[in-house]
Amino acid sequence: MAVTADSTLSLTKIRYAAAILGILFGLAFYLYGPPVTPALQAAAVAGCNDLTGGNFRNYELRWVIGADPHWACIDRSDPASGAVNMGWWVNPRPLS
Repeated sequence: MAVTADSTLSLTKIRYAAAILGILFGLAFYLYGPPVTPALQAAAVAGCNDLTGGNFRNYELRWVIGADPHWACIDRSDPASGAVNMGWWVNPRPLS
């Protein structure tokens, strides 16, 4: 059924396009959302800082994209220890 008499767009095509756009948006957020979302990035920074002893100069935080996207925290004072996988979601600290 056409939306208007002159239109070739059907409601099925519109629903299909909306579903495809929703899936693409969800996939893009899954892969790239946490580093561009201020609250999630701030939580990862705070969590990595806590893991490395509370000194902001001693850590390196990376967002790793792949089959399992996650935050990787590296302690610069002990590079032999390797990166710590902090997961996709890092819980923010409660407000004091």
